[in-house]
Amino acid sequence: IDAVVPQGSAAEIAAVVREHLRAGADHVCVQAVGVGGIPREEWSSLASALIA
Repeated sequence: IDAVVPQGSAAEIAAVVREHLRAGADHVCVQAVGVGGIPREEWSSLASALIA
């Protein structure tokens, strides 16, 4: 399940997203899950890692 639902740091998750894109995916759904409320910090970290 880790190949489909990656967990870890923003950099680790961004690496999995890039692997999916290199493998031919034209869409990759990403959902940050935090502990209660809107996970703003997680989204911010992930966004920074994805555009780096």
